[in-house]
Amino acid sequence: MIKILVATDLSERSAHAVQRAVQLIRQQGGGEWCLLHVIDDDAPVEIVQRQVQQAETLLQSQAQRLAEQAGCRPQVLVGTGEPDVVIVESAQGMGADLLVVGAHRKSPLRDFFSGTTLERVVRSSHLPVLRVNGPVTHAYRHAVAAMDHSRTAQQALVRARELGLLVPEQLHVASAVEPVAAGAVMEVGISAEVLEDQRDVQRQQVSERLAEVGVNLDHERLLVQIGSPEGVVGDALRQSGGDLLVLGTHAREGVSRFFLGSVANRLLATIDSDALIVPPAA
Repeated sequence: MIKILVATDLSERSAHAVQRAVQLIRQQGGGEWCLLHVIDDDAPVEIVQRQVQQAETLLQSQAQRLAEQAGCRPQVLVGTGEPDVVIVESAQGMGADLLVVGAHRKSPLRDFFSGTTLERVVRSSHLPVLRVNGPVTHAYRHAVAAMDHSRTAQQALVRARELGLLVPEQLHVASAVEPVAAGAVMEVGISAEVLEDQRDVQRQQVSERLAEVGVNLDHERLLVQIGSPEGVVGDALRQSGGDLLVLGTHAREGVSRFFLGSVANRLLATIDSDALIVPPAA
């Protein structure tokens, strides 16, 4: 059974993350899970202490109700300090397998998925992060894995399957061949031909990576297109009715080369589906 840490700022957005954790715990028939709230300690000690007590009281009351829904009671933790540091330390302390967090906006965690904090948490904890975007009505049914031909992308898919977040029979894979490099140095007609060759090569490479982990997709479920990563992935999500996007990251490059820097941020900021961000194994 997987161990789940839910980072909550006590908002409605965080409530969605908590409910997803409930669904996952019920799905696996129980397990260890924890609600974590982080309070900024940049205030007088007495104020911080009062906020800690208030948060603990609220979360303990919530935990009792959640125990009835999930079948087991979550542990409650209230920490003080920098959110990313507290999250990583708490996750390591409980040996968590998955961090679940809402799409925070107005909280100390508001920049969690804007780049810097995400990279710090993922890099230092090697913990998959599930960003929950909306209300939970059912288990994930149609996952879309964003893949290049790297081992990291392959490992992200495997980890998502181990966490019970995707059904292989309903999986779709999206891979982009970006036209910028070829178009910058070649004439239009030649560039198109070269890009088509690149697409064929990439389709073969991605298919081989999938086959290595026992995943074989038909043509309709393996989308390899010429275009921007966010465009290709967006198409795959719309066409498949995807409700979960799976992304892999590289240890030294932050977000995978398939999603270079701001591309990943734009994608995570604009998609309607939930997203699982998986770092490489330690």
